[in-house]
Amino acid sequence: MREQTGPKLHVFVCANRREASSPLGMACGERGDAVFAALKSWVAERGVYAGVWVTETRCLGICPPTGCTIALYPEGQIVSQLTIEDAVQIVEDRWAKTKP
Repeated sequence: MREQTGPKLHVFVCANRREASSPLGMACGERGDAVFAALKSWVAERGVYAGVWVTETRCLGICPPTGCTIALYPEGQIVSQLTIEDAVQIVEDRWAKTKP
């Protein structure tokens, strides 16, 4: 049997930026940067580097008017309009579900 490689939870955080004049809005930008940093800190504080990966990405296809957008794998779920607190809570909840 092959050993599973990769994380139990992989979180992609949008930090895309657009010009203020874009018809799609300014995107997640600094809000995404802040969520990304908070989730990386969460992983580091718990030492769960192998189990939870956090990746900064560009557009995930949903540009919220507030907060940022994340994609969660392996669930394949996209969640939008997240604050730092929302994102950390989601990751904590998902991580808790991976434990036996």
